Amino acid sequence: MPRFDEIQIAFAGHLRDPQTNPVPAGLEERRVKIYRELLFNNIAGLLAGNFPVIRRLYSDADWLVLVRQFYSQHVAHTPLFHEIGSEFVRFLGENPALYVELRPFLHELAHYEWAELALDLDAEDLSRVTAEPDGDPIDQSPIASPLAWVLGYKFPVHLIKPDFQPTVAPSEPTWLLVYRNRADKVQFQSLQPLAARLLALIQENPGPSGRSHLLALAQEIAHPDPESLIDTVRALLRDWIDRDVLLAACRT
Repeated sequence: MPRFDEIQIAFAGHLRDPQTNPVPAGLEERRVKIYRELLFNNIAGLLAGNFPVIRRLYSDADWLVLVRQFYSQHVAHTPLFHEIGSEFVRFLGENPALYVELRPFLHELAHYEWAELALDLDAEDLSRVTAEPDGDPIDQSPIASPLAWVLGYKFPVHLIKPDFQPTVAPSEPTWLLVYRNRADKVQFQSLQPLAARLLALIQENPGPSGRSHLLALAQEIAHPDPESLIDTVRALLRDWIDRDVLLAACRT
């Protein structure tokens, strides 16, 4: 290997993990320190901005330990700064031993926080989708926004804060709707399980009418009288249209 490549690899190894890898011979410590601190502090600041709830759960010292573990151990799949958040989520998913004893919810919380950034940066333009804003979502076909995600978690991640850090998951999962509206604002909504399933059906199988989706859901849960749910479901679908979760309803 050429000498220059050897120095570059040794230098990169030191920057990632200075406790294990000494400053390469011939490089001045004063100058190396500038790079070492600049790169690490940039990553620490970026992660703190992407995951503000997680950051508040940790003391300054413990936060830097977690960032250092990510910084030194994780092999990223992308060099793009705006995708570092997804790399951090992947790192937590692959290394539960780092946090699971005290914060078993951490990976789910990271995914929840990442979803906000991912939707904020998504290049999808809702104005490109044409539909009838005044259509009846029961008798016509509701169109799901590509910027609306149904997320399911074991822990109530939307409630976690420094004074609420559960170590045991509730008996029932948490269902959340995360979406970006036409004003480019990312919003959140807690969902009941049946509402989450209904929206998932609309997303998975575009085309059928709202009534068809309701009947499919009723069959799944063996509901004895699906017609009795029509008014409730119509109101729910209209609310989602108002929120831009559903863009509108098209004729089937």
